[in-house]
Amino acid sequence: MITEGINESSKHQIYTHSLRPESIGDTKRSSFLEIFNSTAKEYVQDNRPCEYFDLADSTGHIGYKSAIYYCNKESNRLELGNVSDESKCIRIKLSKGGSLLVNRENIDQLLMSISMFSAKDQGLIMQAVMKDKIATEAKKREETRDDTKDLIDMVSSDDK
Repeated sequence: MITEGINESSKHQIYTHSLRPESIGDTKRSSFLEIFNSTAKEYVQDNRPCEYFDLADSTGHIGYKSAIYYCNKESNRLELGNVSDESKCIRIKLSKGGSLLVNRENIDQLLMSISMFSAKDQGLIMQAVMKDKIATEAKKREETRDDTKDLIDMVSSDDK
């Protein structure tokens, strides 16, 4: 292989790829992972104001059909139901900025009032609800499978 004109250090740097940051002299190069994580964080933290805040009354609430949404301007999101425990909620990024945080116990209210949202947001909401339903069912099946396995193990150990 012809390597004339290429110094030793550049030969090795051409094919060196790392997910960890590397220091070159006094400067620090960003790794792929750092760039990816910062881009993902920017994507999730959408700073565009939620377009539905304009529908709120003076108290920051939107009443539509059977649902009452709260406009949380600090977090730039609409909230439906008790969202104090986010593990019991579904977060949906809205098309024109902000997000929607819905307690799983309030899905029926969300679906009854879905016509409040734009067509694109309706699609995002339906997609998120379906994905959450599929994930919840898979988790229940896994728990049932684990319980069945534990029961079989317990019965088989009693036979010995």
